[in-house]
Amino acid sequence: MRTKLILFCMIICLFSCKNNNEQDIDSETNQTESIDRDNENPESPDYAPIDQMETTPDPDTTDSSEKTDETSSKSLSGTYIRNDHPEDWNCSCFCIEVTMTGTSELCLSKDKLYINGRFEQNGNNIDIYYSGKSSKTGDSDLPWDKFEKNTPIAVLSPSANGFDLDWKGFTINGEIAIDYALYGKKTLEGTYKRK
Repeated sequence: MRTKLILFCMIICLFSCKNNNEQDIDSETNQTESIDRDNENPESPDYAPIDQMETTPDPDTTDSSEKTDETSSKSLSGTYIRNDHPEDWNCSCFCIEVTMTGTSELCLSKDKLYINGRFEQNGNNIDIYYSGKSSKTGDSDLPWDKFEKNTPIAVLSPSANGFDLDWKGFTINGEIAIDYALYGKKTLEGTYKRK
């Protein structure tokens, strides 16, 4: 008797599981049919297959400030010559090459001292950072490895015809290195126009 009872319970369980599976299959079929019906109706406002949908950027969500910064950075890049030294047309010392994607060589003392500078836009201004001594620089007593590389050595500010360069100087341990403050001031500070 016990065996019959166990067998009977198993059969009931089997039928109930099968019944549940059939109901799940029926509900999935109904959902698929309703989706297919929606796709067959092109007048339906929701009708638009995903692969045929055009994706156009929403002008309200496009970050225009990124585009503006990129455009202005490109338009600022170029060679500028100091206004009071137009004779230096071959740019031996009184020019700056503004580049936002790498370093540029800057002249501190004609035929003697050159450094590499990195340009970084800061609002309307461009900060210039020391990146290391240039290969054109011979032996000198300057402590090149002590100069900080994360503090601006100069600032370019827009002017009517180009830029005004304000020389700040090298810094060591957060303070301006007074002994070396004049390097770059005589050759770099001034007003520049695009060459």
